[in-house]
Amino acid sequence: MFDAFYSMFRLSLKAIAANKMRAALTSLGIVIGVAAVITMLAVGTGTQKSMAERFSRFGTNILYLRQPWNLDESISSPKDVTMDDVRAIRKLPGVTSAAPYISSGFDVKYGFTSTSLSVLATDTDIFKTYDWELESGRHFTEKEVDEYGQVMVIGATAAQTIFNDMDPLDRTVVLDDIPFKVVGVMKKSGQGGMGFDMDEGALIPYTTGKVKMNAGWNSSDRRALDRVIIRVTDFNTIEDTKKDIQNTVRNTHRIHPLAKDDFQLDDFASFVEEAKSASKTMSLLLGVIGAVSLIVGGIGVMNIMLVSVTERTREIGIRMAIGATSADIRLQFLAEAVTLSCIGGLIGVIVGVGITLIVTANSTSIPAELSVWSILLSVGFSAATGVFFGYYPAYKASKLTPIDALRYE
Repeated sequence: MFDAFYSMFRLSLKAIAANKMRAALTSLGIVIGVAAVITMLAVGTGTQKSMAERFSRFGTNILYLRQPWNLDESISSPKDVTMDDVRAIRKLPGVTSAAPYISSGFDVKYGFTSTSLSVLATDTDIFKTYDWELESGRHFTEKEVDEYGQVMVIGATAAQTIFNDMDPLDRTVVLDDIPFKVVGVMKKSGQGGMGFDMDEGALIPYTTGKVKMNAGWNSSDRRALDRVIIRVTDFNTIEDTKKDIQNTVRNTHRIHPLAKDDFQLDDFASFVEEAKSASKTMSLLLGVIGAVSLIVGGIGVMNIMLVSVTERTREIGIRMAIGATSADIRLQFLAEAVTLSCIGGLIGVIVGVGITLIVTANSTSIPAELSVWSILLSVGFSAATGVFFGYYPAYKASKLTPIDALRYE
């Protein structure tokens, strides 16, 4: 049995070697398809893992209170989320912290340096909510929040951009024509929160942001917050805490018992699951694109094998005349198609792995991670492509009769 397969494999290689250029162009479609599958699945897997790692830093015990983006039309007089809600939520037993959250972008100036900075206006509870650690200096205090202090805690990347290698502490930057003293610098953490990246941003007291600064925030309503970031004490009782928060906010907003909520409470755990689901969908779509490339390559294999059958009709007649069966002929051409596809598949694996390694080495914004199963899947799919698209030409060759084949010119 082994000798028969080995002999068939050698015949396939000889037939492929006899038409090197045609074989190379035919397998090119398989090469591109396999390389595309490996690269796209690697990018999809890397993105999914990167997203999961990034989200895991926040923990699943974070809730976000905000006004809905698409407010129900039946709610006639919706109320903004304000500090009244924050103070009421902080009194609940299942809540560790509740921080006001108002974010915007500003041009920050220091000396001759001017750059864009993402600014989060909040209070001291933000330091209890997120696990941000200080590199140097201190947090701003409750007294500074109450007294509209012009103080700032800055992220590590932002500090490097603005001050280069200088110590940022006690230096003064200008936001919206208002001077702010840098009192603290955060360690690089890679953490953000609903669009805010601490590494590239800065924290200021929300009172200062809402009252003293006009640009970036709506000065017509200085009570409104973008949202409230809530950290619950125990994830196992998060659903009970959510109900307590919902009832509390309904009370502060004075919502009728039969009326709908004019706010939305997002569970970060469900948000993570939605993000993972979206990432998996993206990986699937990328894989489908690669699979389509393989199918196109397979059609090329079928086309060339049909041409090969036509060109070698007399050879088929001679083989049949000296005793080859239809099964032998069918197996020979099927082996050629599979061999051609597998060669293309192996080259595609090398190209795909190479592209992925290059992308990983030269880009931090495009995460990519190779997996053994994606490589095995690609090689297996390329072999299956050879079988599927090579069967019809092999079947057509096996149906020729010796007399008709020998007469063929």
